[in-house]
Amino acid sequence: MSSGGEQVVAALLEQGVDTVFGVPGESYLAVLDGLYGAQDQIRYISCRHESGAAFMACANARLRQRAGVVLVTRGPGATNATIALHVAQQASIPLVIGIGQVSRRHLGREAFQELDYTSFLPQLVKHVEQIEQADDLGAAFARAFRIAESGRPGPVALALPEDVLTEATTQAGPRVAPAAAAGPGADDLGRIRAALAQAERPLIIAGGGTWTDAAVADLVRFAEAHVIPVMTAFRRQDCFDNGHPCYAGYLGYNAHPEATELAAEADCVLVLGARLDEPTTLGYTLFNDGRERTLIHVYPQARELSVNYSPQIAVVADIEAMSAALAAAAPGVRSDTVPWCQRLNEAYRASLEREPGREPLDPHAVMQILNSHLRDDAVVTIDAGNFTVWPHRYRQYRRPGRLLGPVNGAMGHGVPSAIGAALTLPERQVIGCVGDGGMLMTGMELATAAKYGARPIILVFNNARYGTIEMHQDRHYPGRRLGTELTNPDFAAMARTFGLFGARVEHTGKFEGALESAFAAGTAAVIDLVMTPGG
Repeated sequence: MSSGGEQVVAALLEQGVDTVFGVPGESYLAVLDGLYGAQDQIRYISCRHESGAAFMACANARLRQRAGVVLVTRGPGATNATIALHVAQQASIPLVIGIGQVSRRHLGREAFQELDYTSFLPQLVKHVEQIEQADDLGAAFARAFRIAESGRPGPVALALPEDVLTEATTQAGPRVAPAAAAGPGADDLGRIRAALAQAERPLIIAGGGTWTDAAVADLVRFAEAHVIPVMTAFRRQDCFDNGHPCYAGYLGYNAHPEATELAAEADCVLVLGARLDEPTTLGYTLFNDGRERTLIHVYPQARELSVNYSPQIAVVADIEAMSAALAAAAPGVRSDTVPWCQRLNEAYRASLEREPGREPLDPHAVMQILNSHLRDDAVVTIDAGNFTVWPHRYRQYRRPGRLLGPVNGAMGHGVPSAIGAALTLPERQVIGCVGDGGMLMTGMELATAAKYGARPIILVFNNARYGTIEMHQDRHYPGRRLGTELTNPDFAAMARTFGLFGARVEHTGKFEGALESAFAAGTAAVIDLVMTPGG
């Protein structure tokens, strides 16, 4: 006999979960008690805000290639976490969120902190259900993991009434096998190969949330064998080796100036795993120019294949299986694509060069120094804002799990995702890039880093502005700026109050020494990059 809370913990162990993120709440005390008894098997990371906890779980999921787990309390706890649910949804990140709920006898009475999650969350998650009996908890969690990880990955929410978690049960959760990955059929492969063989300017666009090291290696082999340029979707630069001669840059905001125009010249486009979302296609304008071309879309979930575009060839397939099948196929693509591939690669490489900045702190030079100190497996997390052009364009990524960014443009992602990455892979270098606006949205999670010994280095691009909004105001309403100036603390001093390393850098020449000291500090670190206001 065990409690429902203990059954939840047993279900997590059944799924191989070793880390759970959350903010403690009275609505799921029984689960916390179950975790207390399993501390040698599952770490409970207590965070300072539910959005931070859920962002950490997203990073954990991306790096483990399994669903991350976050536990939040009812009402405000759940609503605080929804920003990260939106990140997980749009970035195709598998996530299981357990939400405390009021007792069953109080449901439907607008009880203290009550929300109907089955009505509130459907637009933000793949699946949501409320568990009505403790005997059903094991099956519900097994089902949640399968749904979160299969097809197009995404978040799944389980509402857990408080009295269900204290109810006695003898019902153990069932073993549920992972969903079988759908491989491409022989006819699909034949049609794809035939279309590429007829193309003079073929292009591959890789993206989505399903890439593994093996899938990337297979895609590299295929592109290399057939000399096909590869671009990556928005904030998925780590889907292909950026140093490879077939790499042609990424699409979306802050892409290099020629990227979209060159992509539009392609006469056959193979989209692997990407949704062709608004940022990647610049508002769905890319490939909607009336030119004749063949569009091939491969995605693990059928309903996504016709949402934004109407491909001539649509294939439902697991990206890893498709990449392996393409790599194994005998050569059949025309060899005269070499000049086309070289042209795209040269345009990308030329975009990496930049004239030295005139300001005291040159972010391009900062990125060059950073690159010289980072290993290829270093994880870089980003927030949202104009500053992201620097880690987007000037840091080169070679394998998946090296760039963690909010595809939905959510501020507040950078710091907690860096902490989550450092807790998940403590042996890796982790750099979190955040603007001063995003830093004060979730920077309090530095306390979490200090408590659990996470050691990311946080670079704060500090220009005392909500820079993206100011840019748009200047473009659409010139001379009418409002609300974009920021008053900031000394971010380096803020880090030191948590017992962490902090440095304030106002000149490029001081950055390398600060970075070396941050790596040597043995704690998390904050380097406050003080830029020209508005720059």
